[in-house]
Amino acid sequence: MSAKLSRAALSILFATCSLANAEVTHPTCTQTTPTEYKLSYTLTGDSHHVEIFATSDSTGNTGLQSVLKTSNTTVTVHAGKPGQRIYFFLKPDHGQQREVSIRRLPLDGTPNFRDLGGYETTDGRFVRWGVLYRSGVLSYLTEQDLTYLSQLDVRVVCDFRTHQENAAAPEKYVADASVDRISLPIGEDNNGNTNAGMQSLLAANPTPDQLRGWMTKVYRDFAFKAAPEYAKVFAQLEDDHLPLLYHCSAGKDRTGVFSALVLLTLGVPEETVLNDYSLTTNYLRDAENSEANRKMMASSGAAFSHLSPEQRNALMAADPQYLRSTLRAIEEKYGSFDAYRREALHVSDANAEKLKSRLLTR
Repeated sequence: MSAKLSRAALSILFATCSLANAEVTHPTCTQTTPTEYKLSYTLTGDSHHVEIFATSDSTGNTGLQSVLKTSNTTVTVHAGKPGQRIYFFLKPDHGQQREVSIRRLPLDGTPNFRDLGGYETTDGRFVRWGVLYRSGVLSYLTEQDLTYLSQLDVRVVCDFRTHQENAAAPEKYVADASVDRISLPIGEDNNGNTNAGMQSLLAANPTPDQLRGWMTKVYRDFAFKAAPEYAKVFAQLEDDHLPLLYHCSAGKDRTGVFSALVLLTLGVPEETVLNDYSLTTNYLRDAENSEANRKMMASSGAAFSHLSPEQRNALMAADPQYLRSTLRAIEEKYGSFDAYRREALHVSDANAEKLKSRLLTR
């Protein structure tokens, strides 16, 4: 009898563990038409099918509509209206549901506007969708773009561009939105000039390797010299001013470094952080012939237009080595990223935990 009970208890324990481990993993979402989406995911454990719900509410608290119940792991679904931001909730037959949405938002006037949601942390939590956005320049947004952005309810826009960049291409955002727009200039010299070092370097016709070395130095400058500006964005996050958007010109360098800092603070693994950074290369390449990209390139100066493809790639590619070397420099100077976070960004351990409670979900 005792042996039978032990076997029964073992069976229940095994079933419980199977359910606990059953989940939807690696969900991705791509928008293929204004109302059509391709979803891909993996079912693990005892999960054999999912029911897919769609809503325009990033929290999933309102407006959920069932759009499909399926055992397939790559599906095409229709949801929402043209110009509407949609979030999908995947509820498996066993285990916890997962949320997914499009990573890059479909804006004509800026090709690198994206949501940091969905990234998994080392303790099994996920960055919330619809609360943290990163982007390139907002100066060339169309009326359709502004209508799309109005539904995001962004409360704070942090602009890392310099005063000179702002004067040349004034920032544009939703006219009637209640948004705090904060200028946090990064990249000015003591005379208020933008990219003076780069313009001087380009005039000497540098090799691609020389340009890569310069980019590596610039990234380290962002991490150390621009820490006070980055700390002010963290202060906005700590004060729960969400959703929050931050941007620079291309949405690659100044924005890329801050994205790394906030994701690492939330506990996202470095490899995931580097992969997010690398997405910029794809997005800017996709928009290479767009009007917004041409305007952005024109604002970079005449010297930039004369670069060879190899030189231009060294400057414009989101090379993970630029960011990786910066993270190593942080560790070398401060001993660890956490020490840098506390000392340079003024984010205490308690405040880091507060940020995790606000910006992460199970």
